[in-house]
Amino acid sequence: MTRRPHVCPTCRRPFPPPLTVHGPVRQRVVNVIAGRPDGITRDEIMTAVYADDIDGGPDCPNVIPVLVRHANKELVPQGYQITVTWRGRGARYRLARIEQRNERGRH
Repeated sequence: MTRRPHVCPTCRRPFPPPLTVHGPVRQRVVNVIAGRPDGITRDEIMTAVYADDIDGGPDCPNVIPVLVRHANKELVPQGYQITVTWRGRGARYRLARIEQRNERGRH
């Protein structure tokens, strides 16, 4: 019996394996971005991550790039990285699989 990878019923892309990072907010950011293979904007991430926060989360949306940068440090050893399509308004964050290199820089 073979196991089929879990795929998104809408876009038919395989879901990434469970990725873990330290901190509940960072983990929510990673989960939200991983759940949107088409990409997600910073405002959409803020809304999804801080939806249950009584205060509505931080006032400055620049917290998202900081959380992504720290999460990437833990995601790279797992073979994934959060990338940004471009900088500025309307930028979309995506989870991307990266190629692992050995110590000498070879593939």
